[in-house]
Amino acid sequence: MNPSLITLFSLSFPFSVDGCIDWSVDLREYHVLAGEPVRVKCALFYSYIRTNYTMATNAKLRLIWYKNKGDAEEPIIFSGHRLSKEDDSIWFRSAELEDNGFYTCVLR
Repeated sequence: MNPSLITLFSLSFPFSVDGCIDWSVDLREYHVLAGEPVRVKCALFYSYIRTNYTMATNAKLRLIWYKNKGDAEEPIIFSGHRLSKEDDSIWFRSAELEDNGFYTCVLR
């Protein structure tokens, strides 16, 4: 029996107010087999040229994750055991087919 391949996409949008830099949209694709763990990092923190998680939290910004569900985005509620948020990443302890999709991180 072949395990199912799960594809996750990480999208990011920077916090935008007057005077902020427009970093546009980043997309990173992750592939993982069902039942395997995977860490999805927020694209806002791929490079220190942009920002880093410590700088963002020191500026009192919160990192919020959303999952696209059809035409809508829903905030992710982290259960702590199979899916958790750790600093600038989401950890899927055991990725499942239902995890396929687009994930968006936003600083607010």
